[in-house]
Amino acid sequence: MTLLLLTPEILRFSIAVLWCVVGFGAYYFLSHSTACVSRFESFCRILDKQGNQVVFQRLLGFLLLGVVSVLIILLLPGTNLQEYGLSFKFRSAPPWWSYFLIPLILVLSYLTARKSANLEQYPQIRAKQWTRSMIGLSSISWLIFLIGYEFLFRGFVLFAALELLEPVPAIALNCALYAFAHFYKGPTETFGTIPAGILFSYLSLITGNIWCAVLLHSVMALSNEGFSLRAHPEMQIEGGTT
Repeated sequence: MTLLLLTPEILRFSIAVLWCVVGFGAYYFLSHSTACVSRFESFCRILDKQGNQVVFQRLLGFLLLGVVSVLIILLLPGTNLQEYGLSFKFRSAPPWWSYFLIPLILVLSYLTARKSANLEQYPQIRAKQWTRSMIGLSSISWLIFLIGYEFLFRGFVLFAALELLEPVPAIALNCALYAFAHFYKGPTETFGTIPAGILFSYLSLITGNIWCAVLLHSVMALSNEGFSLRAHPEMQIEGGTT
C-alpha cells in the first residue's frame, strides 16, 4: 500500500483549510455569544447593546481570522507572510480593467441600497440616530475586520492551495469556502459571494498580495453602509437628513 506522504505543501494546505473552517466556526459562535458580548461591554461601552455587538464581531473577526492566521503561518517551518499575500510588493500590476471596478461598485451599491431586502440587514448597526463619530467608528471597524477576513481567504487559504492546485481549482475551492462563510446570511448573499470571490481571488493571484481584494471589499462594504444609511427611512445622521 502506498502511503500518502505528508509533504510540507500538503501540511500547509491542510492546516489552512482546517483553520478556515474551524476558525470561522469559532468566530461565528463566539461573536453571537451573549456572554462574550457582555464581557466586551463591561470594559468597552461604545454604542448601545446591538451596536457594541457589531463592533465586537468585527474586532473578533480580525483577531481570529487575521491575527491567528498570521501566528499559524509564523509557526509553520519554512514559511513567511509575504508568500501568503501579506506584502506590499506586487508580483505584477492589476489588469487595466480593474481600475473601473471601484466606480462600478459605487454605482451598484447606490442602486441596490434602497431595496428592502438590503435595508433589513444594513447598516449592520441599527441605531436610529447616527453621529459622525459613529460613522467613523463603524468604518474603521469594517476596515480592520476586512483586512483579517481577506487575509484568511485571499491570503492563507488561497496561496496555500496554489502550492498544490492549479489556479482554477484553487480559486474554486476558495469561492466554495467563502460562500460557506456567508451561508447564515441567506441564499442571496451566499450566491452573490461567488463572483466577488472569483474576482478577489484572481486579483490576489495576479498581484501576489491581498490588497486589491481588501480595497474592493472595503469599498463594497463602506459604500453599501453609507448609501443604506441615507436610504433607511428610520435612520438619521446627526446634523443632516436621510
